Amino acid sequence: MKMWITFSLAFLSFFINYGCSSDGGDPSITTPTDDSVDPGPEPAVLDSTTAIYRQFFFKGTHNSYSGNLAGMKREGIETQLEEGLRFFEFDLFSFHTQKELQATWIEDVDAFSVFDSMGDTFMLTFMNAKGKTTVYKVLDGETEISSEKTEVKWEGVERKFSIVSRSTGEYIFSYAPGNGDLTIYSFNGSGLEEIHSENIGVANMGLSAFVFNDNVYLGVHAKDGRRYDILKVSFEEEGVSIGASIYELASVSSDETLYPFEQDNRLYLFRHNVNTVTNFSVESVDTSGNMWSRSGSTTGTSNLLKGIVQAVQADGKLFVNSYAANGDVVGSQLVMDSGTPILVYEYNNEDDMLSGADAGVYPSKGGYFLLLDKGVSVQLSKMEIGVLSLGHDAPGDEVDLAVDNPQSIFLADWIEYMAQWSNAHPDHEPLFIMTELKEYEQWLADAKWQNIIKLMQDKFGDKLKYHSSSGFSNEPLVNNDKIVDGKTLYFMDEKGSKEGGLLGKVILYIQPNNKITKSEYTNDFKPFKTSEGILQENFLQLKRYRENNKLVSPDWRHPNKYGNDIGAYIDAKDDSYISRIFHMESADGNGQYDNIHCTDVMFGVSDRPYEGLYTDYAKEQRVKNKLEKVVGCD
Repeated sequence: MKMWITFSLAFLSFFINYGCSSDGGDPSITTPTDDSVDPGPEPAVLDSTTAIYRQFFFKGTHNSYSGNLAGMKREGIETQLEEGLRFFEFDLFSFHTQKELQATWIEDVDAFSVFDSMGDTFMLTFMNAKGKTTVYKVLDGETEISSEKTEVKWEGVERKFSIVSRSTGEYIFSYAPGNGDLTIYSFNGSGLEEIHSENIGVANMGLSAFVFNDNVYLGVHAKDGRRYDILKVSFEEEGVSIGASIYELASVSSDETLYPFEQDNRLYLFRHNVNTVTNFSVESVDTSGNMWSRSGSTTGTSNLLKGIVQAVQADGKLFVNSYAANGDVVGSQLVMDSGTPILVYEYNNEDDMLSGADAGVYPSKGGYFLLLDKGVSVQLSKMEIGVLSLGHDAPGDEVDLAVDNPQSIFLADWIEYMAQWSNAHPDHEPLFIMTELKEYEQWLADAKWQNIIKLMQDKFGDKLKYHSSSGFSNEPLVNNDKIVDGKTLYFMDEKGSKEGGLLGKVILYIQPNNKITKSEYTNDFKPFKTSEGILQENFLQLKRYRENNKLVSPDWRHPNKYGNDIGAYIDAKDDSYISRIFHMESADGNGQYDNIHCTDVMFGVSDRPYEGLYTDYAKEQRVKNKLEKVVGCD
């Protein structure tokens, strides 16, 4: 986790109490009151307007969530806090796969669909031979029948389904692609009620229902006629009606799929042809009149598209899912950025997926469902987009739930525990929480890193501070008065108030993956080949978090890079006791590997913080935490 970052936290030297004994009380300092008595050596001073900047050393862990996995001995977060560790490093992903169902399906089912209703997950199946539609509620990996309906008119008929949600509930559009028969059902959480049926006069068709401006529409693809129409569905007290076409596209290939979606109160069509997998186009639709028209078309290409490509709109976003025959799944979000359609990398599966299956994607709150059907095997997964998940190479990877850690891979649960600990120890040495954003592209759409800031603000309140960096300085969610740097006082503020110091505080540091600074990964810092727009600004903001910081984290495998006695110390020992040293230089420091000097803060980060050479090394460094003048520091 090599990183260069500015925490000109010169004197924020307090970080993460290396097991320092100052938790719970102020240093004891006596000042002679009798001028006739030899005062002896000049006493140390507390931080104040005349503070002497000192050196500090604190203990911490690398990959703080990994506990004792892989032979490491970090223990859990509870032990880390109680044993005086004050530096915590969390690798984060912005997605999570929730396995909803893994089952063997005995019935001969010909069609599946999935939808959310009132916070629950439902799966719909249809059997052609019997004309039987069944709705199952999916809960805790099990299914229970919510509704069954067998209809003679559908016996022996192929049916497909499209489901939409609006303020009045869920509506299920069931159609026969061969002859154009359509039936609309409402779903009340327990059963299906037929509310409309007609033949829309199109054979060999594809149909998708969608919502735009809270109205329901049908996209009808007449494959034989090579055209695509949009029809409005009206829900009135006297019944449901389907209007005439208000939008038409000609010369639409039968191999093409069109996905209507709304963004910024405008309507677009995402078009993809199975024969040109990595290519796509986006149509802009002018909806201002009674008859709609095409207002523009843009083509694009993306290596995120492969295998079976499908799209679904959820929560006002268009998610595009690619499913490869080998079971690899890649998800992206299509963002209209200053009129340019861009696919932004959102998701890659961390769990095993069925290979060689039929795939279907469906909207869900906060993401989308992926249903894989292969023979008698059915797998239903929910892709949660934007959730903060711990893990090294993937969400959940190397997270030790066998030690005294929260039994969760979600950052929110860990921060909740740390906030409770902080409240119970109000005078603790400040906690330094470092978050590394894996796969930096996945954080760009919707500025997902702000979820970290919001979580920390919610849990820590006024205790929360931010390390000095251009990233936080340019962050609208951050109060600049709470940004700390090398001149921030440790024990008390300039007025002598302990409330203004850093005891009992929590300092947040955000670090994107270092690929964000490398042109081979970012097209010379223009990953979307644009020079403006929200995605470019989001990219630049993330880069601000990474670049030009003074937090140095050399790996112990290269001790010569430290350029001081620490490197010599490490070089003389074995490699088992320390992962790396985080070293924060003074606000006025010029070099990144200068010898430690008066205003440095140092964190010795270990995978085995409770034993061996590391503990010896930590004891030697504890002098840096004492309130005493340092020779040569005026």
